[in-house]
Amino acid sequence: MKIFTIENSIDGILCALFVSFTEKIVPDKVQDFKSFQPRIDAVDIKITTDFARAERVKKALFNYGGDDIIYLMKICLMSCEENALTSAFNYGYLTLKLRKNVADRLSEKIVSDFSYTVQKVLHERHIVSGFLRFSESERGIMYARYSPDNDITQLLAPFFLKRLGHVPFIIHDVKRGKISISDGYSIKTDFTDLAPNFTPSANENRLQNLWRKYFNSVNIKQRPHLKQQDCYFPRRYRKYCFETWE
Repeated sequence: MKIFTIENSIDGILCALFVSFTEKIVPDKVQDFKSFQPRIDAVDIKITTDFARAERVKKALFNYGGDDIIYLMKICLMSCEENALTSAFNYGYLTLKLRKNVADRLSEKIVSDFSYTVQKVLHERHIVSGFLRFSESERGIMYARYSPDNDITQLLAPFFLKRLGHVPFIIHDVKRGKISISDGYSIKTDFTDLAPNFTPSANENRLQNLWRKYFNSVNIKQRPHLKQQDCYFPRRYRKYCFETWE
């Protein structure tokens, strides 16, 4: 078994594709070198990131796979799936091998696995955009924390930049220690190990109580429909939704 260990980034994938074609090596798996655990039955081939090589492969993928292929591969890398890196690599490899856009070849497992992974990430981005709860700080900054399955903070931030209309905000993925900060006009995403130091505004507690009253008032106690609620509002997303707090 051959395993490529790479930097967990789109440039890492592109460099892995460069090495695969130039040295005629097709790996069985592609893994992040930071989390890779050596195996007795495997040959570890470490791929260093070279931006010149990555740029050459990127141009080839654009030519054969279309304008959105790099974007889709980046989405795939945001997945929490164990085989996300391998899936992105295999999709890029197939595109370069056939020298054509393979997006519609869903009968092939490589393409269907890649498409499924991408759609799971985009689906979570869609549903979390409705579940994310912002609280106003005393300085007028909107702060929201959450724990998504996938690494979608960079996908969510542009949506809320448009939605909040020049209001400064912070989106904090507490599971990964990742934050997106906006001044209302631009976005910066980074990692942090600092605990949030949040002081709510004078009206924040009152607004949260009103929201909880509304949530409870639209429910009929005699007809709770808990299964339906779990379907539309999964329990794993309720931890930071204050209307569900008891």
